[in-house]
Amino acid sequence: MNTIATELDHIVIAARTLDEGRAWARKTLGVEAIGGGKHDGLATHNTLLKLDGKSYLEIIAIDPDAHAAAPNFPRWFGLDSDEVCELIAHGPRLVAWVARCEGAPDAIDQLTKTPDYSANVVRSASRADFRWRFAFTPDGARIAGGLLPHLIQWDCEVHPCYRLPESGVSLTALMLGAPEPERLAGMLEALRFADAQAQVGHSAAPNLVATLRTPNGCVVLD
Repeated sequence: MNTIATELDHIVIAARTLDEGRAWARKTLGVEAIGGGKHDGLATHNTLLKLDGKSYLEIIAIDPDAHAAAPNFPRWFGLDSDEVCELIAHGPRLVAWVARCEGAPDAIDQLTKTPDYSANVVRSASRADFRWRFAFTPDGARIAGGLLPHLIQWDCEVHPCYRLPESGVSLTALMLGAPEPERLAGMLEALRFADAQAQVGHSAAPNLVATLRTPNGCVVLD
């Protein structure tokens, strides 16, 4: 277990439709999101935007062409929940983030057994030559209001970032505001997370904020 570590993989923007998400990226960030695809069994689809190194921004929406009313199991990031539907009612919003597990073939299986970590359902997925395992909550809800990361382990040689073009967008900070910041920081430590871009602070309610450097200047997402 000593070799296992997690670091920021991607941040998640939810949208009512993928077209709305792409339009948001053009207007808000000044760039075109590309790539991505469909998620079998979840009735969702996405598009991506490279950030720094091995991190990216994902725009995700329910896929209307994939029998979206009856996915095989609850969709990720709370897309089925009234909470997230209300959040994105007036436009795409930052709803979650994902941390990448590395260091052991069963890293994600070990970390999802962390006490009090609710994303303990690991499912495998693939698209073309990309293969990964992802940690879901049983009901598909976000973890701690989006403050704790979902975990992903890439089971392929090439990370998606290496196939995305440079975007001119970079993540400068991911702020995790929590009513009990010490508890949140302790959970991140238990998940072996160490990434200076993610900073824990105090707020009256869960508050996830990303600051980006973009062609349109500094953009704050919450």
